[in-house]
Amino acid sequence: MSGRALSVDRRRAMLGLVAVAASAVARAPRAATPRQDPSGGAAPEGQPRRQAALPPERIRHERVDEFLLGSSRYGGEPWRIHVAWPQGRPPAGGWPVIHLLDGNAGFPLAWHALQAMRRGGPQEEVVLVGIGYPADVRFDVERRYFDLTPPTAGEHLRGAIKTGGQDAFLDFIEHDLRPAIARRVAVDPRRQALFGHSLGGLLVLHALYTRPWMFQTWIAADPSVWWNGHSIQHEEAAFLAGVRAAGGRLARPLRLLVERSAERSTRQQAGTGEPRPDALDSARRLARIDGLEVFFHRFADESHPSMLGPSIQDGLRFFLGEAPAHLQRV
Repeated sequence: MSGRALSVDRRRAMLGLVAVAASAVARAPRAATPRQDPSGGAAPEGQPRRQAALPPERIRHERVDEFLLGSSRYGGEPWRIHVAWPQGRPPAGGWPVIHLLDGNAGFPLAWHALQAMRRGGPQEEVVLVGIGYPADVRFDVERRYFDLTPPTAGEHLRGAIKTGGQDAFLDFIEHDLRPAIARRVAVDPRRQALFGHSLGGLLVLHALYTRPWMFQTWIAADPSVWWNGHSIQHEEAAFLAGVRAAGGRLARPLRLLVERSAERSTRQQAGTGEPRPDALDSARRLARIDGLEVFFHRFADESHPSMLGPSIQDGLRFFLGEAPAHLQRV
């Protein structure tokens, strides 16, 4: 990314501080942590899961559409966008919208979860937007690792992994995708949510810390807070410092749901014997902010991969004001 683009992002972050008492982002120092591989795990924990290469489920329905959309600012390959809209006339303010990262895999799960919610009784409708890739796989490993990560020091990587595209990706969501959805469906700009799992959860936290104006509801499922020497913690610290400098309160309320798998609670950093950074610790620090409502849940019986479906179900209910009883306010 060019120096000009980075400068624009810094100015944008400062504007966020004025708007919702956010912060400028601090560049994280490089810390000694386990090296990372394309599986998202620490060496030597394995290779990309075989399921990533399986063909995704394609939802065929009169209220579901797919289209390719590229970035107006950076060019490059387009994303495959999956959209499902409600039946009937939209409310006066438009429909709420939830955006799902890793959309090839997440969009079908969200579609089925929404159908199950409808069968359970009347509930508020929502527009589903899955942000996926043209490749006929559930997870396009190379592209997602670029889109969802910060520039990552070589000593933290294993193999030739291209990283550092997260801000260009967020620019695409903010300036290209959201206007494209608004041209197709009547949406409520005041009720927008972002869901991400694993490195997608990491991107959710990065976006919250640097562009808090983009969404009102944030859902981070097992976020990879250990990535790049847990550099996200430096962004969190800058965000908290910015909030304190602005009076300790957000100008408009935001909601955050953090969920964690069973396995993340027991993993340790290789070679150190110390626990990895814990998303629950971040949730507790963020919950001290006046105007930021934070909820947490740990899946006792779900692994990092298997929690994707349940966390999408929880995220949908949380966004629509029907939070399951097992979600705990922090």
